[in-house]
Amino acid sequence: MGLLLAVGGCGSLPRIVVLHDPLTPREHVQLGVSYESQKDWGSAEKQYQAALAQDPDYLPALANLGNVYAQQEQYASAEKMYRRALQRDPNQPMANNNLAWIYILQGIHLAEAGERIDRALAADPGHRAFYEDTRALLFLSLGQPARARAASLQAETAAGSELPGFAEQHDATRSKIDAALSTRGSNTTEAP
Repeated sequence: MGLLLAVGGCGSLPRIVVLHDPLTPREHVQLGVSYESQKDWGSAEKQYQAALAQDPDYLPALANLGNVYAQQEQYASAEKMYRRALQRDPNQPMANNNLAWIYILQGIHLAEAGERIDRALAADPGHRAFYEDTRALLFLSLGQPARARAASLQAETAAGSELPGFAEQHDATRSKIDAALSTRGSNTTEAP
């Protein structure tokens, strides 16, 4: 009985506090991008999910969440996010290019991948370097290393080749192309 009186003597019931997320979807995406740059995929995913909890159709969160899934080789989840982004904006360049990229990595839907690269380039010529690099990977996956090399050179000479992240990505692509060319020999003829 003493315990009951003590609890009853406190005079009030516990308060229920409803927390409000102080960050906007845009701020969550900015924070997610910061986590991505540190390769902290779990924290980036949480930020993009928080943005989508506030706005389920927020394009940057959809596309960036696709990127997080792609980095973790969760290609089905990445494709789902890119397709959701493309439902909102069929010409969204990052979603088009990155959807093409995951198709190339998996060796599927390669004709569609080429169309998506073209769409990304038409919508955003300022990032031509990235899109031509993706095209180089497409040609490489099609067994056309000479065409891959030509696309790679296009990427290098594009105005956006100084974009953050491009050099690292392009170096990896060039290494793959060089390996394919050395394996096939320099006298290989390819169909256009």
